[in-house]
Amino acid sequence: MRKGGPSRAARTWLCIGALIFSTWATGATSPSADQAKLQALQKQLDELNEKLNRLKSARALSAQQEAMQNHWSTMQDYMRSMRQMPGMGARGRSDWMMMDPGTMGMMGPGMMGHGMSGWAMPSTVTPNAYQQQMQERNERMRSQMAAIAAETDPAKRQALMREQYESMYRDMQTMRGMGWMWTPNAAASLPEANSRGAQLVSKYCSQCHAPPPPSLHTQEEWFGVTQRMRGHMGDQAASGSGVLIPNAADLSALTDYLGKHGRAAP
Repeated sequence: MRKGGPSRAARTWLCIGALIFSTWATGATSPSADQAKLQALQKQLDELNEKLNRLKSARALSAQQEAMQNHWSTMQDYMRSMRQMPGMGARGRSDWMMMDPGTMGMMGPGMMGHGMSGWAMPSTVTPNAYQQQMQERNERMRSQMAAIAAETDPAKRQALMREQYESMYRDMQTMRGMGWMWTPNAAASLPEANSRGAQLVSKYCSQCHAPPPPSLHTQEEWFGVTQRMRGHMGDQAASGSGVLIPNAADLSALTDYLGKHGRAAP
């Protein structure tokens, strides 16, 4: 018997044990844990499908509206669950869809982000139009989830999940009238595009999305929106995202510009 230290086999097992402990201590999830989370997401998808079927079969307008609201809320619950999956955090300021899962949003309560209040149901969509749009999205989501569940490479699986989340985010925001956030060359379409105000809007407001059209809000509303946005930028800058924060003079100038070209007050 060898004396003076553990055998080679014993040293090997010690190394394996240390590696397992290290993986556990750093918070890494096991394959079985990830599989359980994927199964929970699949269960939510099945629930979404059931609620969509209830909307389709409802006859009374009140029942249709209730079913539509239930489905809309469950869609947001599903997205919140996706945000808890590994690898779903923001990767720099340009990855703004992944920012602030628990805040009220970037441009007002529920406008962006996934706050506790949630996104309000689009006021102009009819139950029939909602059902048709969501049916297409539901089929795409189920196809995406099948690809996610079949993927064995963790990095590729995370990429597929982020793709599904981002497509859902865009679809739901577009239904809420927020399609302007992805408008190409939006800066060139701003009123008085060469003015200092327009240039400041392009500099600060387009760090995470397309610069907003001034007609979105009235002059009074823009004052509150820009104040909230500056606070949001400060939060993101504090987290190391690299977001630029307007100083008092720049904030005042871009607020005046947006207000000048804003929507007329009712």
